Amino acid sequence: MLSYAPASFSQALSYYQMLNHIDNYGNLDLRNKPYTRLQDGLEVKGNLLVARSPIERLPRGLKVEGSLDASNSSVSYIAPGTYIRGFANFLGAPLTQWPNGVRVGGYINLTDTQVEMLPPHLRVKGDLSVIRTPMKTLPEGLVVEGDLYIGGSQISTFPDIMTVNGNIFLGGNQITKWPSELNLGGAVAR
Repeated sequence: MLSYAPASFSQALSYYQMLNHIDNYGNLDLRNKPYTRLQDGLEVKGNLLVARSPIERLPRGLKVEGSLDASNSSVSYIAPGTYIRGFANFLGAPLTQWPNGVRVGGYINLTDTQVEMLPPHLRVKGDLSVIRTPMKTLPEGLVVEGDLYIGGSQISTFPDIMTVNGNIFLGGNQITKWPSELNLGGAVAR
């Protein structure tokens, strides 16, 4: 396991410490910082940047008015009810599940995470990437307003009802069962 900072330097981020990491645009930049926890009910006016940080859990009641970059971080948990106005990038994070009730206004990147399933009737307002995840199936009623990327995952069947407004990038995956009701706005690329 990767260690980002010696235990003696790991700490929870207090309200006053947070002020040292907020820029003029409201972005909270904690990339490569030693903080291990964020306060419940945290509201960020801009982007929340926790890439390459030892933070393992996103706090309950998190509200991000910009985007969230948790790529290559230690984040393994996102709480139901989390709100992210922009995109959510978890590339390479040890995230294990995507709970129902997480609202994201842009793309969701779960590439190289450990997420095995998504909640039924998930609506993604941009692209959805599940590249190289252990995911075996997509949820029934999935709606992706952008492109869908599944290469390197274990997905070989699609749900009966699925909408992808953009393209589907199979990335070499062989699909044995296609949806009986597929609304596709683009093309399928192998």
